[in-house]
This record gives sequence, C-alpha cells and structure tokens, in this order.
Amino acid sequence: MTLATNAYADDSVTEPTSRTPKAQTLSQTLSSPAQHAADSSAVQSNPSGKRRADQGGQVRNDQPDTTNAIVNAEADQTVLPPVPLSSQAASKGFIADSHLNLQFRNYADYFQAPDTIYRHAWVQGMQVNYESGYTQGPVGFGVDASLFGALKLDGGNGAGNMVHVGKGGGGSEQLAWAYPGMYDIKGRISETVVKYGLQIVTNPFLEPHDNRALPPTFLGVSMVSNDLAHTELQAGSFTRVDARGHTNLSNLTTSYGGTRIDRLTYVGGTWHYAKNGEMALYVDQADDVWRQYYGSVAQSFGDPATIKWSGLANIYSTHDTGASRQGYINSNAYSVSVSAQHGAHALLLGYQQVLGDQFFDYVNETNGIYLTNSMDVDYNAPHEQSLQLRYTFDGKYAGVPGLKAMFWGQYGWGADASAGAAENASPSAPLHDLYWKNGEPVHGHHHEFGFIPSYTLQSGRFKDTKVTFIAMWHNSQYHYSDGNNMEYRLVVNVPVKVF
Repeated sequence: MTLATNAYADDSVTEPTSRTPKAQTLSQTLSSPAQHAADSSAVQSNPSGKRRADQGGQVRNDQPDTTNAIVNAEADQTVLPPVPLSSQAASKGFIADSHLNLQFRNYADYFQAPDTIYRHAWVQGMQVNYESGYTQGPVGFGVDASLFGALKLDGGNGAGNMVHVGKGGGGSEQLAWAYPGMYDIKGRISETVVKYGLQIVTNPFLEPHDNRALPPTFLGVSMVSNDLAHTELQAGSFTRVDARGHTNLSNLTTSYGGTRIDRLTYVGGTWHYAKNGEMALYVDQADDVWRQYYGSVAQSFGDPATIKWSGLANIYSTHDTGASRQGYINSNAYSVSVSAQHGAHALLLGYQQVLGDQFFDYVNETNGIYLTNSMDVDYNAPHEQSLQLRYTFDGKYAGVPGLKAMFWGQYGWGADASAGAAENASPSAPLHDLYWKNGEPVHGHHHEFGFIPSYTLQSGRFKDTKVTFIAMWHNSQYHYSDGNNMEYRLVVNVPVKVF
C-alpha cells in the first residue's frame, strides 16, 4: 500500500497518494473575506453564486464553493454541474436548452523540496463541455459529455501528476493525451436533479482538487435538490475516480493513509437561514474505512463601506466503521475564524485544532477538508493546533474590479503522533510512514507564508479570462510530517461560450 504522508504526496510518482495546496459560498466567503467580497453569495435565491442551468451551461468562472481559500483563488475553471434552480416546468427542451463551452487552461508549476525533490511542468489543458437541456414534461431527461485534452509543453518523469501519469505511477514522456472527462445521464423533477455517470460534485467530502491542467472527476450517482425554500439538499454514492494526470478510472483512496475505498456515500444539506447566514450538516460513509460527520455555521453582518464582520465555525468528526481498513479512528478536527472587512481590505484570524490520536484524513483527489487553516499544507496531524493571519484585497471596492490578492502566514504546533506511531511501530505496518518521520513519531512545529494575486478581465473578447499567480513557502521541524518546500504556479483560464 502506498502512503500519502504529507500535503504534497499527490505530486509523488505513485497513484494512491494525494495532495498539494488547496484553499474558501457564503461559508467560504465568511471564512475567507478576500475570496469574493460578495454579499451576493448570501442571496437566498441563488446562494452559491453559480450560473444557473439555463444561463450558460457548465462554464464556471467564479470561486468554487469550498471553505478552502487557496482552492478559491486558483481553480476558477472547474467543470461543475449547473445548480438546478430553474424549474422543470420552464424547460424549453433537450436541444433548445443545450450549451457547448470550451475551457482553456495554461498551467505552469515549479515545486521544490530542498535537496530531495524538484518538479516542474508546463501544460496546456482544454475542455469541450456539452450540456443538454431537459426533455419537457413533469420529468425531464438529458445528458452531459465532456472531452478533456492536454498538451505537455515542458516536464517529464519527475513531474508526477503535473503531466500525464505513466503506468509506473510517475510523470510520463507522453506529449499529449485526451479522454472523456465527464459523461452522465440526468433527470429532473421540479427543482431536483439526479445524475449518474462521471461527474463533479461539490460538498464537504468530495470537492474536486482542481490544481492541475485538468480536474479530477468521479463515477457515481448524485442528487441535488432545491425544492425546499432557502435549502439545498445533496446525496450521492461514488465508487471510482478519474484522477489528475490519468486517463482511466481507479479506486477511491484516503488521502493520507492511501487506503482503498470501495464506495463513498454521503447525504446532507445547507440551510440559508438569513441573508448573511447559513448552516450545513453532512454525513458520509467510506465503506470499511470511516463514517464522517461535518457541521458548520457561518454568519456575517455590517457593510464593507464601514466594516463588515464575518465568522465561521466548522467541524469534522471521524470514526472507523466496518472492517476498519485504516485502523481505529476516533478524532475531531475543527476550525473557527473571524474576519473584518473595510472597503477593499480584509483581515482574517483563524484557529484550528485536531482532537485525537489519528491524522485528520479525507478522500484523495478531493479538497474534502473545509477547515480554515488548510492552506499550503493541512495542519492535520494528531493533536495539532494552528493559527493563521490572512490579508485579502478585493479591487471591486477600490475601483479596480477583477483585481484580487491574498497574503497569509500560518503557524502550527503541538503535533503528537506517538500513539499512532506505537500502533504502527513495525516498518511493515500499513501506516508506519504516516506516523513516523526521520526515525521518530511525528511531532514538532512548522509555519508557512503565501501570496496569491489574480486578475479577471471584465469586458472584451476575452471577458472572464483569469490570470492567477501562486507563491507558497513552507518550513518545518525535522520530525514533522510535511517537509520544507516552496512552490510557484502560474495559471491562465480562458472560457469560451460556443452556444
């Protein structure tokens, strides 16, 4: 079994590993005031701010609905299923409501862990996304299909999933690759949509980790319902993933433990109880691995013209189930954040803690960690605490719409993996490399700094094109699970609506 022992394990040469940086709907905005200075995300009729199914298909050029700030800043062209807010009764038909969009992403990445790892890649990605309308009548049916393709401009064996991943798990020398990135059949009754196929969903467990030239997609069935006022309900069951850098389906796995998941099932919802407030409650089950609960409360008040206060509290509670393939699990991980915004400027203070003897883990190829302090790395070691200070700038409030920037610094301390290390003392133990680092149980402190500026074109032929630069530096003690590293990334996203 391959172990993913740190936040950059997804850059390694073996398939089951996970993670590089990530980052924050209303709850996202509340935990990260710079991501969109958007009171509009709290509007109850369209709380997520995504474009509706009848307003242009799958292109999404706003911030993803996660509580992870880096994800919001860097991944703006994720192909997401449209929010089913248009009534089936208003359907114009399978063809009349159909849409075709192209999405181009130019992606350049440089990653270095001193004296051990050096990776770089430059890739041009493209998505051709077709979304049909729904047949007319009480129950509507339709299909979605997407072709993904990429051209490698630079990078090779050491690049891992930054480029095409070869059979041995490392970055291959393949120059170009293409594959069906999404395909599904769908049905709609009233404001409820059910899909089966290879797709992307958005929830606290299965948010796609879209930080490469092309996003991962997941095979299964999903349901999204907006039939209840101010409430979105979700449910789904997934078995396979088309991972970043891959062109074929593989098993779901855990991100840090590398443990196989045969099926992940979830149910939950978000209630927008006020214009500027929401609550979420979800539960999932990874068969024979864990059952995980998620809850959050987000609230904001005030006006950015004077001062706007925002707060978010969320928690994951994880417990082993069935055959307990990843061993005994009984842990809680929570975060709280408070932010203040005045005009274009905002400051956030975030605190996070892991309560338990296990790493907080989640599904590989996802950003299934909506905790505030999951930035460059996750700060998710047993008993770890972390504190973050973040500054964000939104040019919309300074006469420069489209210009955004985020700076942050973060410090983690108190990690103590001695209990898990004792249970996995043998080098042959499945989780030995997760709980041990350089001959001792994982422990110590670490810190990071990051800077992400971006600009989105507001008009013209290339309207909604977004340019994002990402720079992150992480330093840790010798026995902490995530090592020293630095990363620089430049991403240009260009959406094109055909019809």
